[in-house]
Amino acid sequence: MMIRTALPVLIAPLMLTWAAARGFGADTPHPLADPGDNFGGALAPFGDTAGGIWSVLVAGAFLAGFAAVVGDADRRWPARRVVVGAAAILGLLTLDHTLLMLLGYLPMLIGRLIAGNTDAVADLASPGLGVQVSVAVGVVALLLAVRRRAPAEPPADVRSALAAATARNRRWTMIAMEAPLVYAASRLLMFVEAPGFGGFDEMTRLAGLGLAFASITGAILTWGLMRPWGERFPRWMVGLAGRRVPVDLAVIPAMAVAGLVLAASRAVLIGMLEAPVGAWDRVLGSPLVSLPHLLWPLWGVSLAFAALSYQRRRRLSDLLSRSAAVTTDHDTGAHRRSAGVTS
Repeated sequence: MMIRTALPVLIAPLMLTWAAARGFGADTPHPLADPGDNFGGALAPFGDTAGGIWSVLVAGAFLAGFAAVVGDADRRWPARRVVVGAAAILGLLTLDHTLLMLLGYLPMLIGRLIAGNTDAVADLASPGLGVQVSVAVGVVALLLAVRRRAPAEPPADVRSALAAATARNRRWTMIAMEAPLVYAASRLLMFVEAPGFGGFDEMTRLAGLGLAFASITGAILTWGLMRPWGERFPRWMVGLAGRRVPVDLAVIPAMAVAGLVLAASRAVLIGMLEAPVGAWDRVLGSPLVSLPHLLWPLWGVSLAFAALSYQRRRRLSDLLSRSAAVTTDHDTGAHRRSAGVTS
């Protein structure tokens, strides 16, 4: 069963090996170092050959991570987690901001498709997008596999551990909401051309408006990590009202977005270091538009910790509930036996 659930991990090394072969070839660019591809800029600063070498390295890391999660569990499990963590980090360093942008622009793309505009669909037929999606899927699959395989030992004091997890959950969730809301505010002000946010054409402002609504939606969903409706579906959700929210339904998307935000942070940092003077002039000319990007590393880290603390809080809450139910059943049985002896 573990091999079957971990199989998506292998998509990444297969695609990375194919990408490396293209990068080493004389006639084809590396899919992630292709200036003609909107999704092909992740390794562009390093060139085809370096991109190919990096792809081979990351493919090997994914294979090592796959071997770690499907191997027999033994005392070396902490070392296996280090291997998986290293593979996940290398995978994230292979991505850039375009997947996060695609996620933010998705509502606009859907709206354009409904309106009959199919021009944007051609951009999605991209080798770079295929490689990036495969790497992102591989990272998520690795982390899910290692989570399922890791030994889970209940704490000695479940109630105290639950209180600590709840406090961490609330703290990290509040931090994780701030960055997208600040970013959304900057894009809304850019759309209305508020002082300090002007100088952009209509298409850029409309795109910013779409990103603002996507960021607000993300912040609201993040809020659910510490709200009751993040544990049970609210009453207005017909067919699901009152049912428990599966933990993975909250944790997996949050961890995926956190990874994409961190990947985008890496791309933003490289872009800042390599930006020509003219680009810096534009940034300095509208700092209130550009500065929210500096919050992205904090956003990614805090969202990951919020998701993990939510998962631990839910797990400890379930453990405490089961313990209370067992105690109640035991007390009820003891009471009935006592009543029988008395009568």
